Amino acid sequence: MLRKLLAVVLFAVCSIFAFSQSKPNLGILPFTGVSGGDGETIAALFSNQPDIREAFTVVPRTSAVNALIAEQNFQLTGYTDSDTIADLGRLLNVDFVVSGSIHRLGRRNLIITTIVNVETFEQIAGGYREYRRIEDIRAILPDISKKIIAAANRESTDLPKLAVAPFNTAISGVNARDAEVLAQILAIEITDTGKYAVLPRTTTMQAALKELEYQHQGHTAEEGVKRLGQAANAGYVLAAEAGSLGKMNLFTAQILHVENGVQLTGGSREYRIIDDGIKLMAELALLLTDPENAEALIAARSRELSRAALFVDPAKMWSLGVSAGTSFAAPWVIGTVHGTIAPLRYSFLEIGLDFGMISGTEDVGYHSFYPYAHYALFVPFDKKLGWYIGAGGGYMIVKLDYTEGKVSKDIMAAGFTTGFNIGNVVDISYTLRTNFEMAENKISVGLRYRFKQGERK
Repeated sequence: MLRKLLAVVLFAVCSIFAFSQSKPNLGILPFTGVSGGDGETIAALFSNQPDIREAFTVVPRTSAVNALIAEQNFQLTGYTDSDTIADLGRLLNVDFVVSGSIHRLGRRNLIITTIVNVETFEQIAGGYREYRRIEDIRAILPDISKKIIAAANRESTDLPKLAVAPFNTAISGVNARDAEVLAQILAIEITDTGKYAVLPRTTTMQAALKELEYQHQGHTAEEGVKRLGQAANAGYVLAAEAGSLGKMNLFTAQILHVENGVQLTGGSREYRIIDDGIKLMAELALLLTDPENAEALIAARSRELSRAALFVDPAKMWSLGVSAGTSFAAPWVIGTVHGTIAPLRYSFLEIGLDFGMISGTEDVGYHSFYPYAHYALFVPFDKKLGWYIGAGGGYMIVKLDYTEGKVSKDIMAAGFTTGFNIGNVVDISYTLRTNFEMAENKISVGLRYRFKQGERK
């Protein structure tokens, strides 16, 4: 009996050990583009994501890796050379390396994260998100983690290899740093389609580009494609540009065969300001990887983003709700159904209907209907708490039932309201209503459902 018990325990321990060893090893580098300890803090927060720890064995950085990071002044340079990332990965003895960077594109702040296969140099997944304050990044990391894990599970060994050339700028207003950010976003979007194994730039590729002085010293596009593709051991090259045609600004991109320099696919998108590139790189990726269905997919994606934009923004209140309250006089009980629409940020239009009953006077029946509309200013303290204040008016229809008969009153009234929305669920409000001859108060507590469709990319 003791032997059987020991055998069961040994089998369980071995199974647990084997399972723990089956997870790939992951190294996480400090996020670049920020000063001080922010890059290290973001990396630590990322490594502590439950989904990351469930999918990978996170390997702490060695002293040799930290020395190399310090030597490269890694946090400040925004260094993205995959050779260096792979070298760091080998020092860590990991299968994958996560690197991230913080950027400013036009008026928008971006966090960009990629995961690179140390053995193949392939960028197997990536993610990018906008944020307002550096503190907001903590709430963004779970979504980026899930996206990277989902993409990392895809098999890419049989995919054609695509090298990413620098994003060329043939127009003023787009600097080299902006172009690099756009190239990273486009590479991530193409990676996410699962049509190509994307190869980020290495030092070998950089040397080939420098030797050619890419597109500036009389070399043909065919020569440049061949040299760049050969340096990266890729079958295809992605070339993109920010340019202009008359008064139009255009993002253009094409995928070229390395063997003969012939264009495989291409596409373009018009833009107003460089910030538009955050959205348009996703559209270019569809044009390049699925040209036949791209326009339909882009239209569907635009509709989805438009709907989401209405509801995701915490500064917009779109909702339906019910509440119960009192005016401390007739009507003593007030039930309300209401909804809000928010065409503009930090404000909303509320349309509702009050149903009142109980007069508080013996033998007097009371019923009232009060359709109303208020326009209110809305101040969100965070995504789940907000305060509002507004004014409007309505038309009250009162039915009084005396023993001698029934009496009806119609009253135009103005309303002034304020309240709190808590957790996107509970609503507490106070309203002062008056016809400027008399006034009544209403306090209500109820449930309010806020429409949300997930987070924007």
